[in-house]
Amino acid sequence: MGFPYETSSWTDVSGPIFMGAGTSAPSIYAVIGLLICIGALAFGQAKESAKYAKYK
Repeated sequence: MGFPYETSSWTDVSGPIFMGAGTSAPSIYAVIGLLICIGALAFGQAKESAKYAKYK
């Protein structure tokens, strides 16, 4: 298929590639990701604790 751009250098890039750069978007996305990870860990711990207590 080939390379999708005419040149493979960053010299022709004007402005940020990420549209949220310079705003609070990266912080918001990091907090959302952190909450999802903590939620997954808490859910897993609750399920494991329940199974352990059942077969103890």
